[in-house]
Amino acid sequence: MSKLQVFPDLITDIHPQEWKFQVKKILKNLIPSHVRYKLSHQRWRLMFMPNLLLNYAYDFRRFVKNSSVSVKHPSTNLKVRTKTQLQARITIDYHSIEKGLAMKEPRIGFGREVIQRLLSNLPNYQEKYGFDETVQITLNTLSAYYYFNLEHGFQDEQLYESILKLKEAIPTYRNSKNEGGIFKITKKSILEDAHIDLRAFFQSRYSIRHFAPDEVNMCLIEQAVTMAQKTPSVCNRQSSKVYVFSSDEDKRKVLSYQSGNRGFGDQASKVLIVVSDLENFTLIGERNQCWIDGGMYAMSLVYALHSLGLATCCLNWSVEHSVDKALKKSTNIKDSESIIMMIAIGHLPEELRVAQSPRKPLQEVLIVK
Repeated sequence: MSKLQVFPDLITDIHPQEWKFQVKKILKNLIPSHVRYKLSHQRWRLMFMPNLLLNYAYDFRRFVKNSSVSVKHPSTNLKVRTKTQLQARITIDYHSIEKGLAMKEPRIGFGREVIQRLLSNLPNYQEKYGFDETVQITLNTLSAYYYFNLEHGFQDEQLYESILKLKEAIPTYRNSKNEGGIFKITKKSILEDAHIDLRAFFQSRYSIRHFAPDEVNMCLIEQAVTMAQKTPSVCNRQSSKVYVFSSDEDKRKVLSYQSGNRGFGDQASKVLIVVSDLENFTLIGERNQCWIDGGMYAMSLVYALHSLGLATCCLNWSVEHSVDKALKKSTNIKDSESIIMMIAIGHLPEELRVAQSPRKPLQEVLIVK
C-alpha cells in the first residue's frame, strides 16, 4: 500500500473530533521518522527559546536599571543615583589604595588619580548621607597613604590639607578607631589562628533534612553572619545581605516559592535568604559578579552556622523570573537584590539520616597543566 492510500476515501465523512487524530496519522505515515524527530526537536526549541530570552531580558533589565555601569569611563559617576552606588565607588577606590599599600614595595605617590576621585566623592557622600563607617574607613585610608609617602620623603601638603578639612567637618570623627589602610601581621599569628582540622570539619557538614524542634536563638545567627562578613568580595564591596524569617507564617510563605523543601522545610526553625545587591557593581564585566560574591558569602555562612553546631540545608533558587518577582514582592526584597539561595536552619536531633552524596574522584576535578 502506498503512503497516499492512508487518506480516507471521503475526508468530508471524518467527524470533527477525529480530524486532529487523522492528520497526525497521515503525517506520521508520510514523513520519515528522522525528519519527524528533527521537527519535534525544533518545535521544542521554538517553545523553549522565547521563555529563555524572556528570563535573560529580566536579568538584563535588572542589571541595567540597578548597577551604576557608565557608558563612558567606569570612574565617572554619571549613573550614581543611590547611597549604595556611591558607597561602592568609594569602596573600590579606597580598597585600591589599601591593596597598593599592602604590596611588598609600594611605589611612592602611586594612585594619584584614585586619590583625586576619593577627595571628590567623599565630601559629596558626606554631604548627602552624613558620617558613617564608609567615611571613617576612607579617611583612615587616606591618612595611611599620606603617612606612608611622608615616611618615604614625599610630603603631599594638598592631601594633608584635604584630610584635615574633611575631619574638621565631622564633629564626631573618631581618630582612635583604626579601620582602613593596612596593619602588620606575622606568619606565626596567622598559622596559629588557622591551625584547625578543616578536613574533618568539611566532612562533618551534611545537608540536614531532619531538624530538632528547638528554636534557634538569633544571637547564633548574628554570630554566623559576623563570621561570614570576612568572605572575600570584589574590591571589598560586600554586596551580600541576609534576610531572616522566623514566624511560621513567614517561613511557610517564603518556602512556598521553593520546590526543594517539601517534607522537611516546615521543621526549620528559621529560613534565611542570601542576596547580593546589584547597586554595588559598576562594570559590564561585573554583570555576573553578584552570583560569585553571593555564592561565596552563602558558603561562608553555611560553614559558620555549622561551626556553631547548627544544622543547615541549602535550598537552590533556580527559578524563572515570575517566581523571583513574586517572592520579592511578598517579602519586600528590593528589585536590585539578586536572590542567591535560601538556607533552612535548625538544631540537630540526637540521631538522624543523611544522604551519602558521594563526591567525584579527585582525578575528575583536579586538572594539572
